[in-house]
Amino acid sequence: MLAFVLIFGVGPCLYLYVRSFGKEGRPPFAGRHFIVVWMALAIRAGFLVCWGLYVIGWQYPKWIVGLNTAFDRIAEPLSVSWFAAYYILSVRAWLRMRNGLMDEEARWLKTLVGVMGVLLFFWVATVVMPMIWPVTGLEKYTAIEVLLVVFVYWMGFAGYHRTRVIYAAQQQQARSYFDQLGDDEVARCADALHQAMASGQLYLDPEMTAATLAARIGVPVKTLSAVLNRRIGKGFNEYLNGWRVEAVKDRMMDPSSRHLTLTGIAYECGFNSQPTFQRAFRASEGCSPREFQRRQQAP
Repeated sequence: MLAFVLIFGVGPCLYLYVRSFGKEGRPPFAGRHFIVVWMALAIRAGFLVCWGLYVIGWQYPKWIVGLNTAFDRIAEPLSVSWFAAYYILSVRAWLRMRNGLMDEEARWLKTLVGVMGVLLFFWVATVVMPMIWPVTGLEKYTAIEVLLVVFVYWMGFAGYHRTRVIYAAQQQQARSYFDQLGDDEVARCADALHQAMASGQLYLDPEMTAATLAARIGVPVKTLSAVLNRRIGKGFNEYLNGWRVEAVKDRMMDPSSRHLTLTGIAYECGFNSQPTFQRAFRASEGCSPREFQRRQQAP
């Protein structure tokens, strides 16, 4: 039942992933790209509620069944069209940024976009073929399902390998760039960065990106990344989340925050998801937020 719900998120995920390689980073209000996913999920959830009412003997609006049937009829071609639209956006984003990418990044995105193009071709063929060729039942999905299995395994192996290669290339690039910076420039960047966090509390912005932070402290993004990696020894997200964790710890001990849940405190301190908060806190403190709170409150 959820097959034509989650599938609507494939295109937006590809687009946001490609965008993440550019200088502009993730676009603002990224969640709006998944509006169709939420709409499809609402339709399915409404149908499940009505089915539950029917099981226990209650009546439900008949138009719900009609809406679910209509959705089943249009979901497949709509999902292909939705993916095709975001694939085009992804290709455009890749073409705009490819000259500014490192060689490994450019090769990886070129391969990924190409493979996703092949997947789109077979997906369109799966939908169109029954209209011109007498294919019945689930046979029409054979080719696309085999391709999806191959794609999932390829994505796992190739994605892991490419991530390691790209990370190593980024580290090498950061080292080379850092060696070209003067000591005064490094010190000014580090001081400005510390002031932006300690006094400006920029970490409280859940949408903060490396490009935004670099603009706020008046340095190039490459300089910020080099100083973080070589002078401070942390990546951007690790550094930012470190300040957020310290803010969470302070709020835990603040009596005025006792009415808030740990998740509420985390969101007020700049985290934008519960899993990210849990991982960052455990990496910093070696325990979960709940365990840390119990230890602090123990007599």
